[in-house]
Amino acid sequence: MSESSMRNILLVVDSSDAGVRAAQKAVELASDLEAKVDAAFVVDTGTLRQLLSGKILVAEEMEEFEEDLATGGRKYLRVAEQLATEHGVSLESHLLKGSWTAVILAEAKRMKSDLIVLGGFKYSLVKRDLVCKQKQAIIDDAPCPVLIVR
Repeated sequence: MSESSMRNILLVVDSSDAGVRAAQKAVELASDLEAKVDAAFVVDTGTLRQLLSGKILVAEEMEEFEEDLATGGRKYLRVAEQLATEHGVSLESHLLKGSWTAVILAEAKRMKSDLIVLGGFKYSLVKRDLVCKQKQAIIDDAPCPVLIVR
């Protein structure tokens, strides 16, 4: 795939420092390639449901966590939107709900993404850290190239 064929970039937005750097890189790439960016933040209701079924959370706590995650997601999507505006890049924000990995992979296919950009993680944590495990699953199963931004 030549660089010029990259027209649709899927930015996976998260609340980490690497996630913010990923947003910067996605916007810079989109500007250079005259591409558009779809920024997606996923409220991981799949994990919340597992915590509820394991009786780690009660329903009220789950609803509160879900709203807190959505509020944080909107905040980080606004950061990506601001970066895009500063660079004159077309960016569409998506606040999504569901099982994190499944939602990202489905969105990449639905949007016909040419590239997925996400914040880096330590591979050594993949077996212990859910977020790292989810990011590794994106790399393993993505329908297009994945750029990891440290």
